Amino acid sequence: MRVRALLIVVPLIAVVASGCGDGKLVASPTASGNTPTPTTPTGVDLSKAAFVDDTKSPKLAVNAIDNLFKDQYVTVTAGTKVTFRNDGRNEHNVLPVVATEFKGVKTQDFEPGTEYTVTFDEPGDYPYYCSLHGTLTKGMTGAVRVVKQVVK
Repeated sequence: MRVRALLIVVPLIAVVASGCGDGKLVASPTASGNTPTPTTPTGVDLSKAAFVDDTKSPKLAVNAIDNLFKDQYVTVTAGTKVTFRNDGRNEHNVLPVVATEFKGVKTQDFEPGTEYTVTFDEPGDYPYYCSLHGTLTKGMTGAVRVVKQVVK
């Protein structure tokens, strides 16, 4: 019985370990030859995500509804305050895919009816997820895309 369990566990560990990235941002080269800008973490594909343009507002709300974020993908300008609201019936959390990118909110601090605000100052993509209803790349996921403010 121990040998059979070991034969199952060892390949499972290898599969899990091979799917884990280092959590660092991947740099994408720019056409102008400028220093590459951070894009998204390894394993997170935002290329087909439909981002809602919220660049006109200095603050924005993203609602955690049961099993999804609304709006799931948003574009804001640097310095925008994004408020995550738990408008669902269930507990949720908001965890950044890259732990050092922004401070998320834990389940015990994000019960139904509560909110959490974070200011995004640096341009880049900030993917996040609810670990209770998704994974890093599937289920209850979302992203904030931060762009530079346009000076006129």
